[in-house]
Amino acid sequence: METTSADDQFIIEYRLLELYHKKRKSRSSTKPTHPVLKKPLQESASKRTRIPASANTDALVQVADKLTDIVDNLPPAQNQVVTDSDQDVIQRLVEILKEYGDNFDEKIAKDAELLSYLQGLFSYNLFEKLASAFIVSMELPGKLREEDNDQKMKIAWTFEMTSRLSALDLQPMNRTMGFGAQYVHQNFTPWIQQHGGWANAFKIDEGDEVH
Repeated sequence: METTSADDQFIIEYRLLELYHKKRKSRSSTKPTHPVLKKPLQESASKRTRIPASANTDALVQVADKLTDIVDNLPPAQNQVVTDSDQDVIQRLVEILKEYGDNFDEKIAKDAELLSYLQGLFSYNLFEKLASAFIVSMELPGKLREEDNDQKMKIAWTFEMTSRLSALDLQPMNRTMGFGAQYVHQNFTPWIQQHGGWANAFKIDEGDEVH
């Protein structure tokens, strides 16, 4: 099995997030953007960076499909209050992200504090807190969880949350996707590598593996 460098691994994770978001984008493609939520200039990382040779595109697409299926087939989230985050803002953002729907943009636009966080104060530190709180809020009760499935669900919810944030168009897409890839890289790369790469971890039956 070909060894994948940390940089190449990050690019693979970024590309997976792009593919996942593309699958989700149709949900809001016909929905007008709220006038307060101005769309910034966007740049795709795939245009700026090479995709590693080990990253078979078809296998990446199948992994993105698997992640989409995981999110779509999970039961409704429990109404858990996140107590380990340091702000009411994080909890409010989590609840809005969980309720993602037609009035998603409006809820953000009407809340000046949330808007300021997502427009002016958006950093990886904020993304990390938000992602961790979002995942906790979506977790199944402990008795229903198995270690491998638990990791897959956490990865899937990270992808879903990143996609939902990207749909707001409050930041350049490459920035939000970059934060998502960084979070996946820091929290899930060891598990992915222990299971032989993305394709093996998500049981993609392909001759070419995604490492």
